[in-house]
Amino acid sequence: MKEGRIFLYVSPNVLLPIMFLVMVLTSLGVHYSVLSNTTWMADFWQGSAGEVTAVVTEADAMMAAPAAAAPAPATAETAPAQ
Repeated sequence: MKEGRIFLYVSPNVLLPIMFLVMVLTSLGVHYSVLSNTTWMADFWQGSAGEVTAVVTEADAMMAAPAAAAPAPATAETAPAQ
């Protein structure tokens, strides 16, 4: 493991916090650039709701069709036995 030999030259007490800070700053920079370069983020911060549209797919239509076409049960089947 060649990467572990770096601690022979630099103390882990120095290098690990520096590596952690670099990771945090990189993460914050990426998040900032993503959030500031999207078109919907400003609307989200202002609290405006976007338009929600329902999309009915072919599978949804096929699933609903058998339920609508099923015959109603006969009254003898629904009445309790006496």
